[in-house]
Amino acid sequence: MNGWFQGRYGFDRFSRTLVLTGLAFSVISWFFGRASAGVYYAIRGVTLALMGFALFRTLSRNFAARQQELARYLTIERKIRAWWQNLSIRRKNFINTRKEKKQYKYLACPQCMQKLRVPRGKGRIRVTCSKCGNRFEAKS
Repeated sequence: MNGWFQGRYGFDRFSRTLVLTGLAFSVISWFFGRASAGVYYAIRGVTLALMGFALFRTLSRNFAARQQELARYLTIERKIRAWWQNLSIRRKNFINTRKEKKQYKYLACPQCMQKLRVPRGKGRIRVTCSKCGNRFEAKS
């Protein structure tokens, strides 16, 4: 049994994701098992396919093909993580902007259209654009 895994590709990040996704589908199938037998067996089929593919990758001797699969997976994972992080940042900015709108008024410079933030309730004030240096008066 010592040399059985010698020369095999082994367990990597993509295989781990396949196994965890398979386990998630397995748990989901428990809930749908009571509703419909067809849905249950379809989800179980997906579970077995994911687990089988993970096992195939782990025991494979074709390192080049498994490395290409891993590279494609990591590219997709990177894009999903960037999208999720961008969504999280946009949500935080939306919440902060809503809070700040009570304290600040947002203006656009008439010359360069740069967004500027001025305190609310100060009456007419002279604003200097931080980007182009244009000075203009605005109501805050």
